[in-house]
Amino acid sequence: MGISGDWYNEIGSHMRVTLDPGGCVTGTYVSAAGHAVGTYPLVGRCEAAADPEHGTPLGWTVVWRNGRTDAGSVTSWSGQYYDDGPERICATWLLTASATAANTWEATAVGQDVFTREPPSPEQTGQRLRHTGTVSEPDPVGEVTPV
Repeated sequence: MGISGDWYNEIGSHMRVTLDPGGCVTGTYVSAAGHAVGTYPLVGRCEAAADPEHGTPLGWTVVWRNGRTDAGSVTSWSGQYYDDGPERICATWLLTASATAANTWEATAVGQDVFTREPPSPEQTGQRLRHTGTVSEPDPVGEVTPV
């Protein structure tokens, strides 16, 4: 099917991605965590000529400013698209919030997401919480939000 289309992470955040033939990724992101109200643009790149025996590397960034909200933060995801069974994108994210020079050391949070084509049900989200004890996603105000 390819990377273009709708994707959902474990807690229901939704991104809609379009990949052009040159490897440019564009789309929108709606976060299910934190204080990010509304839809945010995303941009990134993909290695469109990746070896089909391996994952397809890609990365994208969301600036948490959309005309209604300006959280003073940016999140970037870097990961792999796999289509060797259920399609999925496994990615690690870094969220960096605006901070004073003295607080730079605590301005970046890190976590992981697995995106699939189907949104999780409330039961699946609950199972994830029971299994791992916590699920986190970038909260655009600069904190990692346990769900």
